[in-house]
Amino acid sequence: MPKNKKLKHQSRRDKSLLAGQSSSLVESDRYSKNFRFSFEYLDRSQGQTFADWEKEKLLVKMLETLSCYCKETIIAKQGNSFKEYGEFPSKSGFKYPKHIDKDVNWCALHIAGKVVLGGFIQGNTFFVVFLDKNHQFWISEKKHT
Repeated sequence: MPKNKKLKHQSRRDKSLLAGQSSSLVESDRYSKNFRFSFEYLDRSQGQTFADWEKEKLLVKMLETLSCYCKETIIAKQGNSFKEYGEFPSKSGFKYPKHIDKDVNWCALHIAGKVVLGGFIQGNTFFVVFLDKNHQFWISEKKHT
């Protein structure tokens, strides 16, 4: 992806998040290394819990999906299942978490149907913030209805 090309709703966050890091290192991590996942910033006050997902058999599906993602690069997975949006969605059933910097690159990763992980990406790591079984993180217009 060209350096100057912005994603839909993308803000100017890269400079503060990546201060002091080589831009070639960041680009290399982002587009040539495989996905990594972190639950470091999981917001337990919004969305569902792991226990909720386990009861509905979503936890296993999430782990299966993430294990497949870990075998590929971010660029290979961009599209319908993984989308980078940039700024926090203006139409969301979630509130911006206070423990997250304001200039992160927000994304959605689809697990199955309307089941989504909402979070942000830095380098090649997707930080899961929301477990969202009802697709409320990024509310979009229904298609083909």
